[in-house]
Amino acid sequence: MGIKYDSVIVFGPTGAVGSAVAVEAGKRGAKVWLAMRDTTKAIPGLEESSGKFERVQADLSDAESVKRAVSQSGAKAAFFYQVRTKDGMKLTIGAMKESGIEYVVFLSSLTILPDDDIRAITPDKIIPFAHSSVEVTIEDLGLPSTMLRAGAFAHNIIWQNLDRSSEPWKAKIPISERKSDGIVQKDIGRVGGAVLVERPSESQKEIIYLYGPELLTREEQLTIIEKVSGKKIETEVQSFEEYGKYMLTKGFPEFIVNYLLKADNGDRNDAYYANGRHEEGVANVKKYSGYEATTYEGYVREFLTKAA
Repeated sequence: MGIKYDSVIVFGPTGAVGSAVAVEAGKRGAKVWLAMRDTTKAIPGLEESSGKFERVQADLSDAESVKRAVSQSGAKAAFFYQVRTKDGMKLTIGAMKESGIEYVVFLSSLTILPDDDIRAITPDKIIPFAHSSVEVTIEDLGLPSTMLRAGAFAHNIIWQNLDRSSEPWKAKIPISERKSDGIVQKDIGRVGGAVLVERPSESQKEIIYLYGPELLTREEQLTIIEKVSGKKIETEVQSFEEYGKYMLTKGFPEFIVNYLLKADNGDRNDAYYANGRHEEGVANVKKYSGYEATTYEGYVREFLTKAA
């Protein structure tokens, strides 16, 4: 029988991934400490009265608050996500270890490929660098870990591209045939909660890729949204220059926009899903959580039902 933890701490439980981690960890019998910047905030999808849940104040950008939270909880396993710090979260993760954490589950990214040297990824590769820096920190601190290298979130097009405030609905997308897997955050969280409570192996570092079951272009995703919603979507296909300006109006920093446009127009995206990796990432959802990966149509139905 593998290593199992009866007390765990989840940083960021108000987010879609974090709340699903907490729910699944609770289902698996663990006492779940909910580490939150604001302990009065609601946690969507979590019935705290239905399990052993307790709130504790913590901010991942504040190592001292992390140290206090872990010490108070007595938890030995922690789930967390990347936040921007100058030191690759060294102080934060060091505080976890110093306060008693023996094992971590980190929400990483598909942009780190299996053959990538995480110590050689350069800062201009913004998303993989941000996540690989944290993976390096975890390795250097000697903490056993599971890295959840998750795919592209299903909600991205709804959040970034779709305007549902008008009739007909409107969408702006770039000229691109890029496909993405559209994994649902709840599926990531279910796997995260499962491997947080029950380590998938006793190895020092476990890497799990997680993907949605379908590779779809933005146009294909919008077609599914039209089908499920019954709404007409008026889609404007823009040049990369036009789309970059649009992304800036959505509040994305210029350096992020430039990186995303370069990624959209490059060939590395195909590598994320190559060599059977997509099929493996889909199968991993069921393998570790016990649930089938949610289809894009299933996600849209659930999203629109909640949004109604």
